[in-house]
Amino acid sequence: MPAPQASQLESVADGMVRAAALQGEDAPGLAKALANATAQALTMFLSQAMVMPGIPAAVTPPAGAGATSGPGRLMPPPAGGPMAAQLEGLCNAQLTAQGIKGEDAPGLARTMAATIAQGIQLFTAQSMVMPGIAVAGFTTSAPGLLQPVPLASSVEGAAKGFMQRDGLRGENAPDLAQAMANTVDLALTQFASMAMVSPGIPCPPGASAGPGRLM
Repeated sequence: MPAPQASQLESVADGMVRAAALQGEDAPGLAKALANATAQALTMFLSQAMVMPGIPAAVTPPAGAGATSGPGRLMPPPAGGPMAAQLEGLCNAQLTAQGIKGEDAPGLARTMAATIAQGIQLFTAQSMVMPGIAVAGFTTSAPGLLQPVPLASSVEGAAKGFMQRDGLRGENAPDLAQAMANTVDLALTQFASMAMVSPGIPCPPGASAGPGRLM
């Protein structure tokens, strides 16, 4: 399970919804829809994510042995992860599956998709591949680790803006934005602890010369 599963995120989302004092009849279904949509988005992210070339590497010829000596960067969406437009359909489907079909449902799906996508975009911009990946034969020979980054406050600000854009202006809107942001933040923290950089990145002396993938 290299990316968090819906079952792992459901209790997180439920806790965040409860902490935000969202107690209506749709609250449990909303938490489940958010967990499922986030898990699906992170599975998509895992399949698309790429590590950019240029990781500093201390590699000694002729054996081509050594290790990466500096951090690596992730490629941002759309090449390196899903965008909001790709996630809106699955968010809408998850809300519908939980019986959330009111006049605000389309706007809620758009906000949810945009919030998850914003979290992924910020993660690619701020998280780093940790130094110290072993290199043998001018190729990385061991998996690399990702650095977790705190994103809740940045994602929350974006989510509030998305809610205004999508016509979600009720008294609970700020609390819902906070619940979404905290869920996405914790999901990406789990993602960083589970996903690894696959071995096999070409690493001549100086820096990596090709992209990497996550596993």
